[in-house]
This record gives sequence, C-alpha cells and structure tokens, in this order.
Amino acid sequence: MPPSADEIAREFFQESIHLLQQSLHKIHHCLDQLNFDQLWWRPEPELNSIGNLMLHLCGNLNQWAVCGTTNSKDERQREQEFSADTKISLEEIRAKLDQTVAQACEAMQSLSATALLERRTIQGFSVTVIGAISHTVPHFVGHTHQIIFLTRLQKGTEYQFDWSPDSRREGVPI
Repeated sequence: MPPSADEIAREFFQESIHLLQQSLHKIHHCLDQLNFDQLWWRPEPELNSIGNLMLHLCGNLNQWAVCGTTNSKDERQREQEFSADTKISLEEIRAKLDQTVAQACEAMQSLSATALLERRTIQGFSVTVIGAISHTVPHFVGHTHQIIFLTRLQKGTEYQFDWSPDSRREGVPI
C-alpha cells in the first residue's frame, strides 16, 4: 500500500527538521572555537562576518519557516542583519539562533499535509508552504558551510574538526 499524504508530509517535515538541527550542531561546533572578535571578523569590509550570517539565518528562517508557514506577522529588518554596528555577544547570538531553529521546527511539526500546498506571500513571492520550507532549509545549510569556512579560515591548523574518518590511518588526506 502506498504511503499516505500524511506519512509523506511527516517524513518531509522530519527531514527538514533534521537538516536544521544538524546544521545548528555544526554552527555550535564552530562557535565553541571562536571568541567575540572572531565572531564579528569580516575577511573584507564588504563581506559578512559569522555573526552577520547568524543574524541573517535567524531573519530568513523566521520569515520563511515560522511566520511564512504559519501565516503570522513578520517584522524582519533584513538590513540590520548585515550592519557592522549590530554586534551582540556570542551567548546572545547562539541563544537567538537556537530559539529561531526551535520555533521553525515547532512550526513545521504543527503543519498538516494539506498545508503543504497552501499559498503564502513571503518577501513578495507567492509560494506554497512546501516551497517556503524547500527554500529556507537549504539556505540555512548553505550559510552553515560559510560559517564553517570562515571558522576554518580564522583558526587555520587550530581548527577542531567535529568528526572525520580516521583518514590518516587509511592514507587519505583530510
């Protein structure tokens, strides 16, 4: 018997939540290696810091996965996410990201299979709920990899890998 729409929706939501939580773990791993100055360091004046990327992730995820999917009011101020003047502590920004991811996961868990095809207007775009989640989760994952790269760029050989196979023993370079 083929899976029901509810089973497919539940699997889609669970996989989306898993990707967000996996990315959040990777960001935490980076934050554990950084100090305040490294959090707000920009490789070039016009490029983003890890802190800016985290604020951007909070804004985007809240706009698309929380407010967008639940059809609640969004008050995002996108320009402030990239402002050089916006510098909050490492603990505050971690808590803000944790809270936003938790809210996004909760919002997804509250949705039904039929909600996936409902239309929403987000950032001026008309999208389905499945489209909104399919936009914001890969966006989150992509910026997570930028955060990892910026952490590695700053830490160099002091960067602590979260996990890697025992490649030295296998003769494969890391």
